[in-house]
Amino acid sequence: MNRETFQIKPHEDGRVLVDVLSERLRCSKKQARVLLDARQVFVNGKRIWIAKHTLKIKDIIETVRPEPKSKKIEILKKAGNLIIVNKPSGIVTNDSARSLEVRLQRELENPQMCAVHRLDRDTSGCVMFAASAPAREQMIPLFKEQQIVKIYRAIVIGRVSDHLKTITRDIEGKSATTLVNVLDRTRDASYLELRIQTGRTHQIRKHLAAARHPVLGDKDYAGDQRGKTAFRSVPRQMLHAYRLVLPDPQGNASLRVTAPVPDDFRDVLKALKLK
Repeated sequence: MNRETFQIKPHEDGRVLVDVLSERLRCSKKQARVLLDARQVFVNGKRIWIAKHTLKIKDIIETVRPEPKSKKIEILKKAGNLIIVNKPSGIVTNDSARSLEVRLQRELENPQMCAVHRLDRDTSGCVMFAASAPAREQMIPLFKEQQIVKIYRAIVIGRVSDHLKTITRDIEGKSATTLVNVLDRTRDASYLELRIQTGRTHQIRKHLAAARHPVLGDKDYAGDQRGKTAFRSVPRQMLHAYRLVLPDPQGNASLRVTAPVPDDFRDVLKALKLK
């Protein structure tokens, strides 16, 4: 069992239990309610299962959770020596013993499996893997020639204008362009579809922050997001690699692979009245 204990801070005084659990445990409100319904939350040593229980400064919260079971990584598409998977948030792509790459090597019984590109730890969605290092090298020219289309979904802070169609801004001295399409918006937040023509490090996050519409939940570029109640319960940065379009390595029509937005992303859309 996993036990976690924390104390209520001044800015959390007067807030309800389900909201604080969601924020502190980096989970959706739905997941926090499951924890409460399972009677696995204690406030000052007393078992509490009421989601709207009001917290006070210096209250001690303790949660008891079973060890999570690792689900198999969802494979979205197989084509020749390429595999495109749906990466969960909270896991690095590679360069770690607990990475997505290592899990795939184990699950597919192929120690040569390697990532063709990366997503940030907190970003979910489409990631391409190759069955071997030589197969990976064959894909590199396609990225350099911009033959692979990468489309993302993001929830950002503020109302994005229709005039914001393109963000062109150098990153670390290299040119970078992001195309912006507004799917929905309110006064406080917007739901965007983004296409990147280049693949610079943190490109979307940096470009949106520079446009004064940072990705909601981004701890590096979005600043303090505690001001609005709906923002405080966001479990992670709201960025999802929604679709990859690439030439079929077997010579057929282009591959078009989509990863549906995950539950935590949909929960935030609903909370912000976006669709």
